[in-house]
Amino acid sequence: MLQAKRYPMGETRVDLQHLLEDLRDAYPGSLEETILTEILANSLDSGATSITITADPAQGTLTVVDNGSGMQRRDLARYHDVAASTKARGEGIGFAGVGIKLGLLVCQEVVTETRRGKTHVASAWHLASRHRAPWKWVPPPGLVTERGTAVRLTLRNPLSPLLDPGFIEQTVHRHYQPLFDPLFDEMLRPAYAQDIAVDVNGHRLERQTRNTDAGLARLEVRFLRKRKPAALGYLLREDHLLPEDQRGFA
Repeated sequence: MLQAKRYPMGETRVDLQHLLEDLRDAYPGSLEETILTEILANSLDSGATSITITADPAQGTLTVVDNGSGMQRRDLARYHDVAASTKARGEGIGFAGVGIKLGLLVCQEVVTETRRGKTHVASAWHLASRHRAPWKWVPPPGLVTERGTAVRLTLRNPLSPLLDPGFIEQTVHRHYQPLFDPLFDEMLRPAYAQDIAVDVNGHRLERQTRNTDAGLARLEVRFLRKRKPAALGYLLREDHLLPEDQRGFA
């Protein structure tokens, strides 16, 4: 009688923390800056016209809520795959990029709530060890009232810059300045049919006003036989000293 030969079983383990740290190192800015800008980028990709950011130092939470397209249940489940390639910009599922994944490095917990049509679901996610990032379905906390996606980061560090409204406003303006500058409206209108409203702790980030006749020269880059410019900018000369982040070329 022949006996089946037993072979030892193995296990493939992935160092999730190392993957996230490699992803973090691919960005030039600080980790907190990357998390915030990537969350906003995915919110804009989802077609949001309103983004509300709330930093609560007392609770140690950062909450971002948008009115974008939201996600189906299967999309929310899929975005918990840390090793999966990130979505292409503009696919419109919102918050499926690297911002939330990098948030695992600095958060005790990441709660995501999304609402689209009849779908209204939420999940809680955390990095339990270098090799485990468990998540589970949870009752929606009620951050999204009609349609869109919300994410709530519970941060480990009570002094995290993500709990500082000043840091948040500065980061939004630095990375998304054209959204607040009327000079870029015409070029951005095909992508953003409406002005984007961004509120930080109840304060609406105001659009800039410029005197276009005072030392401002518009710059346009066009490809051959293309009517619309491929890039748009301007040179501005001021008589007074500008803040450091407004000097030089951006």
